[in-house]
Amino acid sequence: MNTPIDPDPRTWLTDERCELLLRLTSSARPLLIQAGLWRATLSYWVREQVSLEVCWDSEDEQRKLDELEADWNAKPSRNHQNLERDVLRAKLRVAPAALMWSQKQWGHRLESVFLQCKNQLDRSSCRLIRLRSKPLATELYHRIKAGETTFEVAARDYGEGPERNQNGLIPLQPLGSMPFGLAPVLEHLEQGKVSQPLRLGKGFCLVELVESQKSQLDETTSEALLGEQLRLWIDSVVDLAEATLGWSKA
Repeated sequence: MNTPIDPDPRTWLTDERCELLLRLTSSARPLLIQAGLWRATLSYWVREQVSLEVCWDSEDEQRKLDELEADWNAKPSRNHQNLERDVLRAKLRVAPAALMWSQKQWGHRLESVFLQCKNQLDRSSCRLIRLRSKPLATELYHRIKAGETTFEVAARDYGEGPERNQNGLIPLQPLGSMPFGLAPVLEHLEQGKVSQPLRLGKGFCLVELVESQKSQLDETTSEALLGEQLRLWIDSVVDLAEATLGWSKA
């Protein structure tokens, strides 16, 4: 997915914002770098800044924050943070406001972004048998095709990867996240069909497509695409901030 060029990071990162960033981070920077949190801190700062550019109906905003606050308080693992209520609500506002900002910036091109990466958003699950021996892979392929055994049993009895513990199952996930470079294989398999023995690394494998779901430009997908556009844009702003302030040389 290409990094969005609008809005121009050089226009957005004004002198005033650079000065603010310096004031907020100069003393804490060595510790944040040591903790491995430096770029994450800069990224959060940019996200917070764009969220502050967003205004929406006061009643809708309060309703949304009430929902988020209730969800936050319902999770005991978060109670140890002991955030003041005003600080907590400001924190909770960042994500939905940043999403609204992203919608304003890139919502008009969301369909083209979706079409560019649709294949990577399609979801599949499969079963996998990894083997060192090609003759064994060929034998198992013909036994499965003839109904002499099932893929699950063959995966459990002969598979040489940890997926054998789940009868070879690799759970439903976007093709872009599918391990071992299996996405192109799954794109050309019919559901329930088994591939012929394939080269995989230094060994061989058999693959069975269990389930395939075509992606749709629904609300969940739209939010995910906008979130990825925002992440890419923030990365470019952080790169520019480090270069502008001389931090990238440290």
